[in-house]
Amino acid sequence: GRVFSVWGIDGAGGECHPALRINRDVGSVKNTVRGERKFLLRKAVASVAPTKTKVLQLGCLSAGGNREVFVGRRGRDRFLLEREGRLRFRRESEVALGVRGFEDLWRLTEGCRIFKKCQSVRVQGLDFRIETVDRGGESLSIAVVVFPSRAAASAFVPPAFLGVEITGFEEFSDAHLALHGLPPARNGRAQAGALPFLFKNGVLHVVLVTSSSGLRWIVPKGGLEKGMTRQEVALMEAAEEAGAIGTIEPGIKIQCRMDDRRVLHLYPLRVATLLPHWPERALRRRVVLPIYRALLRVREEGVAQAIRHLGRQLEA
Repeated sequence: GRVFSVWGIDGAGGECHPALRINRDVGSVKNTVRGERKFLLRKAVASVAPTKTKVLQLGCLSAGGNREVFVGRRGRDRFLLEREGRLRFRRESEVALGVRGFEDLWRLTEGCRIFKKCQSVRVQGLDFRIETVDRGGESLSIAVVVFPSRAAASAFVPPAFLGVEITGFEEFSDAHLALHGLPPARNGRAQAGALPFLFKNGVLHVVLVTSSSGLRWIVPKGGLEKGMTRQEVALMEAAEEAGAIGTIEPGIKIQCRMDDRRVLHLYPLRVATLLPHWPERALRRRVVLPIYRALLRVREEGVAQAIRHLGRQLEA
């Protein structure tokens, strides 16, 4: 075996786990150079000869610049995967892991994982792979066409059924999907919110606000905005609705269903300061409570469960 070291990279926006270094006896190393283009499948395609669906599990350990590091499992195979490059050509290095090495790394990716169903198909004389990602009741299907060279990838003219090309789009990369979930649909059916938190005498406290009607206690949240990421929406809503200023805790997030069936993408926000005056002070009340007392005020079961789940991770 070999000794392999992984260094977590604290990328811009905190899009990775805290820095880590792990030395582990590992198996063989497989290096490949892949040329591929990706397309967003809006509807199912009829394959001439579909193959058996395989499940790929990936947990993101690090994402910074053009480099991504994952721990993964494919059937009985467990491996460490490093990728460089996000456009039509990229390099991959896959290192076999033992069970213990895999489990040690997999635990570090809680909340930053994706599960993909992969199937090789042939349609209209074209061979490609369909990757379907499911998260939080939503799904996304991507067609991946692999090429032997850069020239072949550039010369390829995609048939209409492949849909919109998303090659190089960061929001469709495996790292972004693992860290932030599926790209916003911006169709009014999803919201982003923050769970502002702080510790007082070692006890986890969270910030709640009243709804605009003043009848319910909720977390700061709002609809997705064009040109803004979910985290940016969460930061904005926390400041506007609760006067909570801080930073999103890296590597932790959760999705839940609200009572109106919309999806809420909830991010923990470490509070740096609570403003005495904030934009919606006249519309809402604000409380800072120990998490166990705050949960007694939240009526929506899905949101309460999400807060409870985030609380366990923040207290760990």
